[in-house]
Amino acid sequence: MEDVHRNNRKESTPNAEFAKQESTKEPIKQDVNPKKAPKPTKKKSFFNLVNWKWTITAFLSSLVISIILSILSSEVLNAVNIAIALLILLMFVFLGIVFDVIGLSVATANEKPFNSMAAQKIKAGKTGLALIRKADQVSSFCNDVIGDICGVVSGSAAATIAIKIASSMGGASVQQLVVNLLLCGLVSAITVGGKAIGKALGLNYSVEIVTIVAKILSIFSRSSKKNKNSAKKKAKKVSSKAEKKDSPAEDKK
Repeated sequence: MEDVHRNNRKESTPNAEFAKQESTKEPIKQDVNPKKAPKPTKKKSFFNLVNWKWTITAFLSSLVISIILSILSSEVLNAVNIAIALLILLMFVFLGIVFDVIGLSVATANEKPFNSMAAQKIKAGKTGLALIRKADQVSSFCNDVIGDICGVVSGSAAATIAIKIASSMGGASVQQLVVNLLLCGLVSAITVGGKAIGKALGLNYSVEIVTIVAKILSIFSRSSKKNKNSAKKKAKKVSSKAEKKDSPAEDKK
């Protein structure tokens, strides 16, 4: 009998302890004011996504620049010999490749190096940050405006040079067609190959390229600030001289 009582006590003690623990537990508080579920964000419409101001600016600037460059290239190419005309053509091709590299570098560059440069009060850092934060506009200007214009102008320049070469060879229509095809194909191949190399450079050396561009732009910004300060100083001198001239006349009166 005593063994039975002991077994009952052993079995009852864990149940009693569990009951005590359950009684000592704090009641779960229910949130009186549950948080409201976040509202689903509305997708922006197409007209709100597009920067129409920049689109119109890019359209007008590309129109003006392409007209000016086309007129200048046609006039200059007709006035110079074939060797100089070919150099001008290569200059347009190289310019398009360079601006394509700059646009890609600005779009893929990291802000961290330029933040540290700006913290050290280096002007190139501030300029680089401004370029990266406006990457859509900068890349659009470099790749679309300048790059595409250079491509169009180089194509028209190649046709003009082909006509000059064919006319110097005798002016036959077949020769003109062959020279035109060869020269236009060569220009397009150089452009595509150069842009392929430039894309590799822009992706792997984006920070270095943006730093170089920022340093060049900071030099121009310094010169413009100096010109503004000198103009302000000249205006102050002129106004002070005018005041000195007016003051004796007032004293005489």
